[in-house]
Amino acid sequence: MNNRLFKKDDNKKLRENRELALENGDVIRKQIKGLMKIGQRNFAHYQINRDPIRGKIPEGMIEEIIVKSIECGKEEAEKLRNKYGDLPIQDIAKNLGLKVEYRDRQDAMDFVYFGLFETPNNIIIYEGNIGEATSLLKELRIDYFKVDFRDIVLAHEIFHFIEENDKDLYTNSFKIDLWSLGKLYTHRSRLLSTGEIAGMSFSKTLLNLDFDPNILDYIFLAAFDFEKANKLFESMMKYNRV
Repeated sequence: MNNRLFKKDDNKKLRENRELALENGDVIRKQIKGLMKIGQRNFAHYQINRDPIRGKIPEGMIEEIIVKSIECGKEEAEKLRNKYGDLPIQDIAKNLGLKVEYRDRQDAMDFVYFGLFETPNNIIIYEGNIGEATSLLKELRIDYFKVDFRDIVLAHEIFHFIEENDKDLYTNSFKIDLWSLGKLYTHRSRLLSTGEIAGMSFSKTLLNLDFDPNILDYIFLAAFDFEKANKLFESMMKYNRV
């Protein structure tokens, strides 16, 4: 989940965007319905394409990377559900030793944040920013989502905590070659996209969602910048044909 989507604008621009979003309510409804039809693997292709070192990934490995990343997130979520049953996600976080803090908005002036994991065991949820998205959906009478978006953001950050503490996870162990000095040395790197794909799969499984959490990237962005959200929708829909 992209929890740092865009540069933060002033309040006047935010009000203007809300008016623009409301004027385009029918468009937003249609776009959300379209995004809800995109499958998990298709959204994974979207994440792969956004990876900073996408060009270094061998084409023949992309499907394998996607399948294993999705399975990684699913398995970690199933481990927690097998251990904690139907315990609310906030209690699961507590049992994992995480400190979860809910703040209205972030202090940084350049980007709007929705959630953040800070080592070793801190998660911050910016519920004020998330509330902008939920209030927009309410004003547009969009009621497809029966889950608290804060829980989805929390679940995603819990996965990053697990990832931080388990170096054997696929998202940590899989690396690709970036460059080499002949046979002497090969520099290898993780992919950011594997962690994002796994984090989405983790959230979907842990919360038993009937939609892919990647949709929140669009919804959160629409609440602050409809025009950018419209472009993001077009980008995401390209992968519905992959």
